[in-house]
Amino acid sequence: MTHRSSFRAKCQIGLALLLLSAAGSVAAKTPDPDAREAFDGAMAQFRQSDLRAARVSLMNAIDDDPDWAEPHVLLAQVSLELFDAITARSEIDRALRLGVKPERINHLMGHALWLQGENEAASNLLTKGPIGAPFLTYANRILGRVRMDMGDFTGAGKALDQALENDRDDSMAWTDLARYRFALADQGGAIAAVEEAVKLNPNNVRALELRGQLVRSQFGLVAALPWFERALQINPGDIPALEEYATTLGEAGRHAAMLEQIRKLVAIDGVNPKAFYMQAVIAARARDYPLARRLLQRINGPFAERAGPQLLSAVVEYELGNWHRAIDALDSLVETRPYDDQARVLLARTRYRSGEYLDAWDTLAPLANRSDASQYVLHLAAKILQAADRREDAVAYMDRAAFPSARPAAVLNERSPFSAAADDASRNPNSAPDVLPYLRLLLARGETGPARAAALRLAEGNGSVPDAQVLLGDAERAAGNQTAALAAFERARAIRFTEPLLLRMVAGYRGAGNDDAARKALTEFAAFNPSSPSAMRLVAYDFLDRGEWGNAIPWLLRLRSRIGFNDAILNANLARAYSGLGRHSDAKREAALAYTIDPANLMVTHVYGQVLLATGKDIKHARSLLRKANKMAPTRADIRKDYETALKKKAG
Repeated sequence: MTHRSSFRAKCQIGLALLLLSAAGSVAAKTPDPDAREAFDGAMAQFRQSDLRAARVSLMNAIDDDPDWAEPHVLLAQVSLELFDAITARSEIDRALRLGVKPERINHLMGHALWLQGENEAASNLLTKGPIGAPFLTYANRILGRVRMDMGDFTGAGKALDQALENDRDDSMAWTDLARYRFALADQGGAIAAVEEAVKLNPNNVRALELRGQLVRSQFGLVAALPWFERALQINPGDIPALEEYATTLGEAGRHAAMLEQIRKLVAIDGVNPKAFYMQAVIAARARDYPLARRLLQRINGPFAERAGPQLLSAVVEYELGNWHRAIDALDSLVETRPYDDQARVLLARTRYRSGEYLDAWDTLAPLANRSDASQYVLHLAAKILQAADRREDAVAYMDRAAFPSARPAAVLNERSPFSAAADDASRNPNSAPDVLPYLRLLLARGETGPARAAALRLAEGNGSVPDAQVLLGDAERAAGNQTAALAAFERARAIRFTEPLLLRMVAGYRGAGNDDAARKALTEFAAFNPSSPSAMRLVAYDFLDRGEWGNAIPWLLRLRSRIGFNDAILNANLARAYSGLGRHSDAKREAALAYTIDPANLMVTHVYGQVLLATGKDIKHARSLLRKANKMAPTRADIRKDYETALKKKAG
């Protein structure tokens, strides 16, 4: 017998025992023959993960024989698999009235209560109510999810350990353990657990969906798609898998395929909030902001309070010119998510557009003052400071933004009080959630020695927590141990490859003279995240830094097709690349476009002057531009040299 057929046999026996024990307290009853036929069909459909067909068959069985308990029990379980807690509770109540003992069905009631957000009631029932021995694994894994939602991660861990102690071969228990580990930032442990879940049950749709999510953060968008496709082959109507698949397709730039999945989602669930959200994203990318707004207004419930819909709503209001609405939404978002850099930048930009220059600077300063501040952030900082009449400060940020390069990501600023973080770390020196904030604060304060010691201890005991490895790498880098830093970054990369980690690795490898390794990391990240503007920009800028103009141009054009023509820095870099290839007319066109968009930008002004100087045909204009750039940054030797070259050339 194969592993899969063996597993199926085990499931059939287990399901039969569940139903027999659930109805065991009821007097023997011969069901209606039609009801039995419909019920047997439902059992087969349930085993094949065709949950909606099973639900219809069970409703037919109940219509044929409403006093037979078994269809009610199975319909409750099917409804829970479909996230329909209301129907599940109704069927549980009917089963109890038909004589099913509470200990045979309380695990299902606890599950239903949890799905409805009644965590206290679910916890009380699952811990104090009678639970039959065959259902203890199920009850404990649901209890683990309940306690996770209540913020009791210690209790959640104990419940999940108990679930697996009851049955090491329960695929869903391993799946929920993976979710628990992921919530604790233990992505490596989560991957190991979900791999065990899939091994035990290759048809576990929840495990396949979670594996897809973990692969998405581990490698990238494209790598995750086969896992969602596999889940949907097993159950084409599974809503969470459809949502994740459609979202990943959209983020990968495959919008036609995304819309096809959205249509399937809407056909199954006509009020699905994620479907409206994904359609709103597409509308916003097409610059149809009124349509995006109408779609967002159809999103209700807890999903509307998530960061994604709130941020998109703010973007839409910004594009429609409703500054104050956008500011209100972004203020709330930044307050609740202080590390959300995207929301912080948008809030600063919105305040700048509305004329609130000082507030805009206060919002942006934490990002602009970081060593790894992006070119866009630096450019926005210069514009805000210039508008606030702080021209000397503005020039300093213009100078930093002048030419792009891949900078190492700085340590994330931690907003916890240092004393509180130190106390948490001393009490739990091997707990990643307790030690990580303390490490960030130590590194931000420049206390490299203590940071390195604490990071080494944490990383040794938390090898599968990527953030522990990243901070160890930061500590080693600060201590001057570049080889050790790169080794730590590589360990983190094997678990989760993110943009900040990419920045660290590229800077580290280039600093060590290993350009091939830096390029390999860049191209791998871009291959799995093909529609990521950050990835496109980083690869393009890497080629620009190397002077490989022909390789840079396709990436810059892809980036422009993704974000539009309004990015002056992007257009100026295209001009640099075209000029480097001797394509002077193309370079002049791009430089002129960049200057039209932002004539006050130092880089744009300088590049435009350089391009005209290289053509040899408009020296007078080139001289004027380079004079302006020289005045903007009088200490820049390269600009001064170009200006002096223009002065020596005759006007053409």
